[in-house]
Amino acid sequence: MDIVLKILAGVGVALLFSLAVFIHEFGHYLAARLLGLQVDAFSIGFGPAVWKKTIGGCEYKISCIPFGGYVALPQLDPSGMEKVQGGNSENSEENEDAAEITQQLPDVAPWKRIIVSISGPLGNVVLAMFLAAVITLCPSDSVTVASTRVAYVEEDSNAYESGLRPGDYVLAINGNKVASWYDMQVEFQLSGESGSAEFEIKRNQDIKKMNLTFSTNNVLEMRLLEGVFADEQSLVGEIIKGSPAEQVDLQPEDVILSMNEIPVLGAAHFAQMIKKNGEKPVALKVLRDANKIEVVVTPKYSEELDRAVVGIRWSQKRVHVRPWMMHKGFYAQLKGDCMSVMRVLNALVVPKSEGERAAVARNVGGPVMILTMLYDSVRSGFMDSFGLLRMLCINLAILNLLPIPVLDGGHVCFAMYEVITRRKPHPKVVAGLVNVFAFILIGLMVFLMFRDVIVRRKLNNLNKTIEIREVEK
Repeated sequence: MDIVLKILAGVGVALLFSLAVFIHEFGHYLAARLLGLQVDAFSIGFGPAVWKKTIGGCEYKISCIPFGGYVALPQLDPSGMEKVQGGNSENSEENEDAAEITQQLPDVAPWKRIIVSISGPLGNVVLAMFLAAVITLCPSDSVTVASTRVAYVEEDSNAYESGLRPGDYVLAINGNKVASWYDMQVEFQLSGESGSAEFEIKRNQDIKKMNLTFSTNNVLEMRLLEGVFADEQSLVGEIIKGSPAEQVDLQPEDVILSMNEIPVLGAAHFAQMIKKNGEKPVALKVLRDANKIEVVVTPKYSEELDRAVVGIRWSQKRVHVRPWMMHKGFYAQLKGDCMSVMRVLNALVVPKSEGERAAVARNVGGPVMILTMLYDSVRSGFMDSFGLLRMLCINLAILNLLPIPVLDGGHVCFAMYEVITRRKPHPKVVAGLVNVFAFILIGLMVFLMFRDVIVRRKLNNLNKTIEIREVEK
């Protein structure tokens, strides 16, 4: 059964990714048709065609590799993304004939080329807006609340010594505002080469600033605030037989809200509170099936753990804060997607601190990572996969509008050059730039795929190690 689910999830990934590509290329296709441009081919996927049919002079086809696509527009892009994505004719004589025909085609006004170029990204934005509306209107428990509240800080950690405490809210890191734990993770990785950052903290009504040091002692070499845990739900998973928790009838799926009127911010926070309390009775406020109940439990000393415990094991149903599912509001979803990609682009183009550009290069993901994320989200549910697809569409729209030859933004720049100078850029210059950046783009994709595979292998090895340790326990 698990194999069937994996196959269905794989099909779902192909469909979702193909939808993002299709809507992008359909935007180009529709604008080109409406403005009278010649369309030679419309392909979903790239590589050899598994199905094709010519209708009205346009060859429609589905190619064997579904993760891509293109629209062949000889008046706009004689050799651009069609070449990059494998859409060239396999027959050299056909290529020569196509080149001659292209030279005979009527010229297209710059404003038309601009509209056709931006219609692809616009298609992605429209799809993203539709998905955002679905997430807003449909009831779902997939949306997690964006928060920067610190749940727990280990007392022997550097963060605790620097002054960070449970219940603090992080407002900004190195002057960059953060609205979620995901935003904080991004700033951790982009904080430059110093290995530390200035945190702006809100505690009650007071605003404090403190310098916190990161740790990179982990298998993925990512920066972490060691000993600091995010706010999470204290969900009971199992009640140990004969324990104080069983005696007061605590049950699996209970959520512990507070202890002695103090809010419980997570499993680690609860354990620390019980440790400090010792074996004295405590009053717990518990959420069970939408009802709040109160119980008084007396913790019991455990020789194995060398501390007082109540006898519960926490649920493994962790509430993962996913950047594409942190907002319910329509505009908040789209704004969050835009700001996330713009933060990375700003770090690349105008870094605020030394080392930001290098940090982006170390942490940016590639095609394998994107497909892996899509696969995981499809297995999590429709809403989760819709949210990730929405974020990918916004990313695709913004990145395609960058002023780089081969991308849509490059065609806009060539057209604007013609509008400003009243002359076309030299064909050899355009062709040279397209070929150079096509080579760079392909090389970058290959490099990112290779690095993604290495990272994925490290993660798999880490998960296997954790499973072995759990079995040993």
